[in-house]
Amino acid sequence: MSVLAEISETLRAEINRYNSVLERLRVVSLNRQQLQAELLEVEGALKELEKVSENRVYKVVGRIVVSRPKDEVIKELSERKETLTIRVQSLQKQESLLRKQLEELEKKLRRKLGGQVGGAATS
Repeated sequence: MSVLAEISETLRAEINRYNSVLERLRVVSLNRQQLQAELLEVEGALKELEKVSENRVYKVVGRIVVSRPKDEVIKELSERKETLTIRVQSLQKQESLLRKQLEELEKKLRRKLGGQVGGAATS
């Protein structure tokens, strides 16, 4: 019976690890999507600023709107765009690694359970 208990404990640990990796993948994916949405906003704002002929533009700061030099706002947005791009790329790499880990764990669990694990890695 101790062999069954050991196998069961090992299997339980693998399932817990699978669930942990799956949850991390969900969190990383959600963060990436949020940053991509912010990146699209920044890119849209930069495109709109290209159309503006005035030297000063209005920017929301907290709960107020202030007038700022257009070049300064473009510089701030360009820096934010660069930062967001790097963070999105980093999260994409993390996602890829987590997907690979998930696939490996799923293969292990399929072998141990005789092919009874569903394809949760395709989310």
